[in-house]
Amino acid sequence: MPSSDVGERRLAGGRRLSLGAAALGLLGLALTAAGAWVSPRQAAFSWLAGFGFALTLALGALVFLLIQHATGATWSIVLRRPIEAAAGTLPLLALLFVPLLFALDDLYPWAGTGAGTAAIPEDVRQGYLNAPLFIVRAAICFALWIAVPATLRRWSRLQAADARLTRRSRALGAVALPPVAFTMTFAAIDWFMSLEAGWVSTVFGVYIFAGSILGFLALLAVAARLLDRGGALGGLLTPSHHHALGKLILTFLIFWAYIAFVQYLLIWIADIPAEAVWYVKRTRGGWAALAVVLVLGHFALPFFLLLSRTLKRRPTALAAVGAWLLVMHYLDLYWVVVPALHPDGVRAHPLDLAALVGAAGTTFAFGTVLLRRAPLVPTGDPRLGRSLEFFTS
Repeated sequence: MPSSDVGERRLAGGRRLSLGAAALGLLGLALTAAGAWVSPRQAAFSWLAGFGFALTLALGALVFLLIQHATGATWSIVLRRPIEAAAGTLPLLALLFVPLLFALDDLYPWAGTGAGTAAIPEDVRQGYLNAPLFIVRAAICFALWIAVPATLRRWSRLQAADARLTRRSRALGAVALPPVAFTMTFAAIDWFMSLEAGWVSTVFGVYIFAGSILGFLALLAVAARLLDRGGALGGLLTPSHHHALGKLILTFLIFWAYIAFVQYLLIWIADIPAEAVWYVKRTRGGWAALAVVLVLGHFALPFFLLLSRTLKRRPTALAAVGAWLLVMHYLDLYWVVVPALHPDGVRAHPLDLAALVGAAGTTFAFGTVLLRRAPLVPTGDPRLGRSLEFFTS
């Protein structure tokens, strides 16, 4: 299909969808805030897990957007607007991060004066793990994460007026990708790894990085199917687009599983108590059952399903796998975060659901608003025709 025949397509019914998601999100936020008065520690950990789910999806979108620009990929241009909208939710997520600053003592041993503080050397607390530097690092991370996608989104809308913006976008994608990945590693260390006093892992940041991209690709598979079926992108997405997306999901699924296995294997071989304690908590009681669920549900089942070429070329089937992986992504983050609060086993709490709905609902609503603000297809990109004619055997 020639790019000149695409016309201006916009998200139909997006206002109703965004209002519904916003209502659910605000309800979740209200319930989480109310629960914080009754059980502040539980609310803090529930919020970190729910917020982390929404944040990692947005960061995965940002990394994927940068990769597409840096490599000059054309197949994904037709899907650029949903990718930009997901990455564009990071300003809202910066606001949703603020409640965590008021819960540092409840979340992190290094921020309080309890027994867990003794496991962290004083020079580490003074030089790195302290509240002022924690806030400064978070501010730097969010400043970068907000500025880069906002710039790319603005340039994408002005491409028709200035052909040089295509080259600038590619250059920015290449330049911004390393610092974005670097800051994601710092954020993973600060916000997730430091929940366990004295525990360190040199690949933990890569684990979160891989899971973020995998989670977003799963979300994109769901979004692509909904936009195609709803008519917004109807006739523009071919089986080849879904096939390419499915192959990327399989690639990052393997990458995530490899990093998870390597981290476990190295700690198991070393058999150092200070390192093993993280896995000891997560492989006993109810946490052991959840670990098995993750091994089977987050890797084995989707891996064998995605080996099928036929499945990857069927939008509905690929979207179903994507939806399943989104559930697994949240459970993975829950398994990372909550054992620091309940080391003896899983204790599901209503605040877990409230926080997830609050964070995901408001973020989804904001992303839908961003998606409605511009045409769904970047007609100003001179390579759009190649994207619409994309074919893979």
